[in-house]
Amino acid sequence: MIRINLVSDLHVDIERNGLDSMPPIDADVTVVAGDAAAPGTLALRRVRELYPDRDRPLIYIPGNHDFYSFHDKHHAELKTTWEEQRARMPEVAEDLGLILLDDAAVEIGGVLFVGATLWTDFMTRPPYVMFGDAVREATKQMNDYRTIKTGAGRSKDRLLPRQTIDAHKASVAYIEKALAERPAGQDAVVITHMAPSPRSLLHWPTITDLNWCYASDLERLMIGDTAPELWLHGHVHSNRDYRVGDTRVVCNPRGYPEPGGKRENPDFDAGLVVKVEGRLSLGVGLANDGKHVADIAGNRTADNVRLSARAQEFGATSEM
Repeated sequence: MIRINLVSDLHVDIERNGLDSMPPIDADVTVVAGDAAAPGTLALRRVRELYPDRDRPLIYIPGNHDFYSFHDKHHAELKTTWEEQRARMPEVAEDLGLILLDDAAVEIGGVLFVGATLWTDFMTRPPYVMFGDAVREATKQMNDYRTIKTGAGRSKDRLLPRQTIDAHKASVAYIEKALAERPAGQDAVVITHMAPSPRSLLHWPTITDLNWCYASDLERLMIGDTAPELWLHGHVHSNRDYRVGDTRVVCNPRGYPEPGGKRENPDFDAGLVVKVEGRLSLGVGLANDGKHVADIAGNRTADNVRLSARAQEFGATSEM
C-alpha cells in the first residue's frame, strides 16, 4: 500500500494567501497537482520550501498558472513564456530533487504514476454553445489566453486555444499509452491539473459557460483492465471524491482567500492522504529517458528503487 498526500492550487503567490509551512504528514509520497505559484520555476522552489523532507518523493504537475507571465521590473523572473517554463522547469525540479511529471511517468514502489497538465478539449459545453463560440469566449474571458505568452522579449504573442487543445490531445495519448503498456496487474495513479470528468465541475450535472476550460470527459480511460486505481487532479477549486468505473477520482485544492478571513474552499485538507495498493520500497532514484539523473531519497537503508520518467514533449501543430 502507498499513502499519497494530495494537495493542489496552493496559489501561495496570491495576496493574503501565503504559506510558511505544511503540517506533519504520515505519507509515502506527496503530490502537488499544479498551481502552487506563478511561474512554474518559482512554484517549484516554493513547494520545496513547504516540503523540505527529501526522503519523501515529491511529485509536481504543472498547472495553467505555472505558465503565467507578469511584468515586474523588480522581479524579472515573473516575465516568461510557455516554452521557457517547459524548458526550465525540469532543470529546476532536478536541482531541487522534485519529480516533475509533464507528459511523463514515474514508478515508485511498484506503482506507476502518470502525470500531465492535461488542459481540455473544449467539448464540455452546454448544448447551446458551439465549438467556435467556446473558443472565442475562452480567448476573451480566460486569463490563460491573456497571461500566458508564447513569444519572448516584447512580443505580444499569447497562448491560443488551439495550442492547448493540441496539448490536451498529446497528453491524453501519452496517458492512454502509459496505462496500456504497464505490466499486467501493476497499480497506476494518473495525476493531472485539469479535471478528467465533468463530475468534478462545481455545478455538475449542470454544464455552464467556460466549463470547457476546466474539465474534459475521459471516463472511458477509467473503465476496464487498463484503468488506473486513482486519478488525482486540481484546477476546480472544490474538493471532489467519487468513483467512475474502476477508478477513484480525488481533488483537494486550496484555492483563493475570500474577504473576512474565509476560504474559497473551506474543505481543503493539507494533510489529506489517499491510498493505493502497491509494493512500497523506501529507497528512490530518478531516471529520465532511461538515464539516471538524480537520487532523490539520498542514503537510505532500504532497497533502492529506480523511478523511470519518460518525458514526451507536446506540441501545438494542428490547425483549427
